[in-house]
Amino acid sequence: MRARLWAWKWIAVAVLPFGCYGQGAAVDAGYRIPAPVDVAPGQVITLFVRVPGKTVSGAVTAQAPLPAALAGFSVLLRQSFPSDPEAVPIQGAADYQSCSPLAPTQCNVVSMVTVQIPFDLTPNVPLSGVPQNSARLDISYQGNTATTLLLNPVTDRIHVVNGCDVLAGTSTAGCTPMITRPDGTQVTSLNPAQVGETLTMSLVGLGVPDQDVATGAASPQPAVTVSDVLLNIDARPNQSPGTPYDNAAATTVPANSVVLLPGAVGIYQLTFTVPTLPMGTPACGNSVRSNLTVSVGRATSYDGAAICVDPGSGQKPPDPTRRPG
Repeated sequence: MRARLWAWKWIAVAVLPFGCYGQGAAVDAGYRIPAPVDVAPGQVITLFVRVPGKTVSGAVTAQAPLPAALAGFSVLLRQSFPSDPEAVPIQGAADYQSCSPLAPTQCNVVSMVTVQIPFDLTPNVPLSGVPQNSARLDISYQGNTATTLLLNPVTDRIHVVNGCDVLAGTSTAGCTPMITRPDGTQVTSLNPAQVGETLTMSLVGLGVPDQDVATGAASPQPAVTVSDVLLNIDARPNQSPGTPYDNAAATTVPANSVVLLPGAVGIYQLTFTVPTLPMGTPACGNSVRSNLTVSVGRATSYDGAAICVDPGSGQKPPDPTRRPG
């Protein structure tokens, strides 16, 4: 992934066993050589791990402080500096099985292991003059190494949590982004936001906050803030998230508007107010999938969410001083 130019849609990576000869496995598909996975300090991410011979087990979820081992899995972070291996806390583990209908029947059991990357991960900063930090995760099951995942440490790798993410613990049609009102209700196409409403967006991967927070621990109260976050709001239909860098409409998020969610592990929340829509903005429906796109960026990455706003709740007339064309 090129920093600032591409945002990951999924907060998960597939890691298959390297194993010995005779236990080979496909590790990826496409047109490019698989690259190390971009991760930021404190990133909550789901690893998809296939352990040969493993049968489907029930889902297990841990509470903070997160344990170093869960459901038979353990994960170690190894990096150039600091060089001491560090246990990676595990938030949850669950299995899913997929089978091919072709004869002979072939079934795969894949374990979904959600972890928090330690805040001690040393990110690589371009042009800093500091030696490159190499990092990897060693993933074990029942005390035996299952696989290794190579990492590219970055300062931030932003992802807006949505209903399709394993870490969300739910499933929503269309992978609806986790944007909620103060009463906890979620903004959807059937329950659009209103102009002037204060909404909260849930994210992971924003990197190091303004104060030290222990890895695997519940984020404290009062909430720890995160600075130097950029926000861009685009009130046009069907727009994809875009980079807030070098964008005249982008603004630095006000202090205390981005925080680590108290009581949660590695979940950030951004609070913003729905602006007045331009006159003539269409409502969601038919070919209009969204009419407001919120993009968030920090040092090296960005992501965002396209949502629906009720245009009847407030529109502004066109600027009479603006010349057409």
